[in-house]
Amino acid sequence: MTNILTQAQTLSELTGKQEVADKLDKAQRTIQLAQSVAGTAGAVAGQLSQGNLLGAGAALLGLGSELSSPTGLQFTFEVTGLSVVGFSVVSFEYKARYSALYSLSLHLTSLSPDIPANSVLDQACCLTIWQDGEVVQTLSGMVSSFAQGDTGFNQTAYFIEVCPDLWRTTLRHNARIFQQKNLQQILTALLSEHGITQYAFAFTQSHPTREFCVQWQESDFDFIQRLTAEEGIFYYFEQRDGQHTLVFSDNAETLSDVQAFPYNLNRNAQLQEKSVYQFLQRHRVKQSEAVLKDYTFKKPDWLAEFSQQSRQSDIKPNPLYEHFDYPGRFKDSEQGKAFSQYRLDSLHQDIAQGEGQSNIPQLQVGRLLQLSQHPNPSYNTGWQLVEVICQGEQPQSSEGQAGEKGTYFTNAFKVIPSHQTWRPQQRTKPKVDGPQIARVVGPKGEEIFTDNFGRIRLQFLWDRESQGDDHSSCWIRVTQPWAGQGWGVLAIPRVGQEVLVDFLDGDPDQPIVTGRTYNAQQLPPGGLPQSKTQMAFRSKTYKGEGYNELLFEDGPGREQLNFHAQRDMNVVVLNDKSTTVMGNSSETIHKQQVIDIGIDRFIEIQKDANIVVKQQNISVGQFYQLLSNGDINFSSENSIILKTKGGEISISKNKILVQGDNMVVVNGESVLVDS
Repeated sequence: MTNILTQAQTLSELTGKQEVADKLDKAQRTIQLAQSVAGTAGAVAGQLSQGNLLGAGAALLGLGSELSSPTGLQFTFEVTGLSVVGFSVVSFEYKARYSALYSLSLHLTSLSPDIPANSVLDQACCLTIWQDGEVVQTLSGMVSSFAQGDTGFNQTAYFIEVCPDLWRTTLRHNARIFQQKNLQQILTALLSEHGITQYAFAFTQSHPTREFCVQWQESDFDFIQRLTAEEGIFYYFEQRDGQHTLVFSDNAETLSDVQAFPYNLNRNAQLQEKSVYQFLQRHRVKQSEAVLKDYTFKKPDWLAEFSQQSRQSDIKPNPLYEHFDYPGRFKDSEQGKAFSQYRLDSLHQDIAQGEGQSNIPQLQVGRLLQLSQHPNPSYNTGWQLVEVICQGEQPQSSEGQAGEKGTYFTNAFKVIPSHQTWRPQQRTKPKVDGPQIARVVGPKGEEIFTDNFGRIRLQFLWDRESQGDDHSSCWIRVTQPWAGQGWGVLAIPRVGQEVLVDFLDGDPDQPIVTGRTYNAQQLPPGGLPQSKTQMAFRSKTYKGEGYNELLFEDGPGREQLNFHAQRDMNVVVLNDKSTTVMGNSSETIHKQQVIDIGIDRFIEIQKDANIVVKQQNISVGQFYQLLSNGDINFSSENSIILKTKGGEISISKNKILVQGDNMVVVNGESVLVDS
């Protein structure tokens, strides 16, 4: 290798070019370029005569872009931390488009036949495209795949796949909850957790705070894809200066990197001038209208339907070409208008799309192309790059191929008008398959935690981040057996209870409690299976051990209906009340009983009536009558007194007193007084 570099120094002296000398100095300091030189030594051996030293030396140094290659191109590739050995680029393919991970596939060679995979995998790397000694474009990322190919006389082939740092998010599959966060906050949290720091938000519109947003059995990447599509956000990777920055945007107005290049149909001129040499615009029939509809229980009478119609002036709208979707995943008018526009924009993302080819490395997704010199004047305008596929080949980096053809670069691209905001297609939201188990939670020391809608908060079994307190979820609705305006059944699940949770339309963001279940810590009342013939409605005293209960016993011969009131029991009957007892009736009152009858009271006893009273007082306002078809017997161990305002009859053990204020009249056929 020393001999080769010495000859290269001679090349520098022969040419007298300062820029070549500068590159030689860089080559001596860069192990990568030195490997490229040594790797092609065998291919150019015997060519270093004074006459051909210029071209051969250029090939050795990888300076063919300036001295021997007609395209003036050079490709180099570096892996961070790989300082002992280097790679030479044979060929590469780079694919990038909006709202997608780019991929960079490389065919490389190296003098080292045994580069360990762990020294390359998951490392930062960069492909540099040089033009006439200047860097015109860098494509950086991380190594996601590494393979060793065949080993020749001096070189070993290697194949590397490069992805953006965002690719790391495909490796984590998760289920988690985000509460009271907007999209930017959610994205920031996810990117930070993966150590991704090169990102930016270029938002011109407001994005709503999400009360309850669930990542459900999906990778972090799929979650990001889904959320950004819902809110009409596209992203791309800005490749510049050996770094790639992830940029999220919601408006084409945020794109400002404009580059002007001509259209040139003469392919022979491609080698001397950077130009677009093929271009067409493709128009497509698309939906004429996007209609979204939704529902929110907080405004049940709200129409919640929004539509956006196509404004493409050159295409006649067809009312049959309607896109309708429910639910639209919005909860207010502002979101409804925005989301329906996002949907229409996503459907129209390629309604008028340009396609072309060029030899311009600077054409990258997210940049603007100002085309000129096209025969069709309407094409000489601003375009927005939405997809780019680049291919490059440097065959002299592989032994046995030097001199067959020079280094070349080409790309194919797709564009849309520069003013059009490209939006991603909607992603299918993962659905929850069937109901789940969850536990009711609340603040410490609280047993019943609810809001004015009777909603509760839950700890889901799969939620590994929440602490099982009143912040574990949003407020979640609870189904009741009966519900109406001010009427129905109301039973609020209590803290610690196990409940069944279903999801509206399978949407993980819309849980609803549909039932309760017992478990080993919370057993049913009565004790099973002994009480299997019983059906009970038993409550529990708030922060106590008592209960109210309605109990049905359905055992043959033991049928009963029992009421248990832990404290008071109030019965209100607005009209009639009728009670029929076919057997005996027993009532025990341990304290006072008060009966207030508004009009009349009738009691009919078919046989005997026995009343045992310790002391009784009867007060009659006007008239008191006692009738008997038989005898009336008053008996007293002491005395009986009949008393009016003016007279009195008193019967005691020793005397009978009949007394009147004026007179006492005794009438009869005979009056017998016996002493």
